[in-house]
Amino acid sequence: MDRQKQKAIEHHYADLTKSMDPLLVMDNLRSSLLSSAEEELIKKLHSTHRERNRELLSLLFIKREEFEPFKRFVEALKEIDDNHALMAKAILKTYENNNGGVLVKVPKTSLPDAENSCPGLQM
Repeated sequence: MDRQKQKAIEHHYADLTKSMDPLLVMDNLRSSLLSSAEEELIKKLHSTHRERNRELLSLLFIKREEFEPFKRFVEALKEIDDNHALMAKAILKTYENNNGGVLVKVPKTSLPDAENSCPGLQM
């Protein structure tokens, strides 16, 4: 997973480790991103909810970008329930704000009476 996408998830790391249901997320990722061996590893070696979430996120971070781990993770969250969908929306918003912002040049004509707003300013 590329660094910008990791940062978007890390921004919500505390909420994800606390509130995310790792088993439901893994169910949604199993066919597309996680192997059954990875899923079993998370289930067997990590007994608490938070430990499983930490391990799941760690595995996602090392997945190659060509497998689209960020996109698939966000989609998996959306499919679970409204609370998980809200987490997905927050992660996407963080990613877009940090990475996808677009600067738009504002033409001078869109500033009504700009020349009258500051004495001495000429356009």
